[in-house]
Amino acid sequence: MKNIILLLIGIYCVSCSEDSNRTAAQLWDDAQKHRVEEKLKESITVYKTILVKYPSDHFAAEAQFQIADIYLNDVKDFDFAVKEFKTVVDLYPNHEVAKKSLFMIAYIFNNYLNAYSDAIMTYKLFRQKYPNDELIPSVEFELDGLKDIQSTIDSLNSIVNKKSNI
Repeated sequence: MKNIILLLIGIYCVSCSEDSNRTAAQLWDDAQKHRVEEKLKESITVYKTILVKYPSDHFAAEAQFQIADIYLNDVKDFDFAVKEFKTVVDLYPNHEVAKKSLFMIAYIFNNYLNAYSDAIMTYKLFRQKYPNDELIPSVEFELDGLKDIQSTIDSLNSIVNKKSNI
């Protein structure tokens, strides 16, 4: 509920913003300053202003990524962070932050949400899409740590499949 209220406040502030003549770069600087000052609502609002006013600017993908990062690292709302990182992947698939976002989705599934099947699937998707990326060693490390869990998941799936065939 707090996320919906925060989003509505952000949209309202964007529509009533005095930032109408500011460039994407100026808005970016403002948002970064707010984040450093731990004014998270203001930071998210300015990032959303970039998304609304400059959706094709290179700062837009970065702004969406920063929103997700705020929910992950500052607000600690992991489900909402995943949603925001997925938005980066969906809206900006060819931008550098899409790769980071896909990795972060898997990382959150594994390390915060205990959604191991989703983590494994997302890490494997990352490996498939970006086989030569610098994050591949981290992906392999995470998948290696999930091997025992993958075995358990496979065993449970096997039992379920056998019972459904009886």
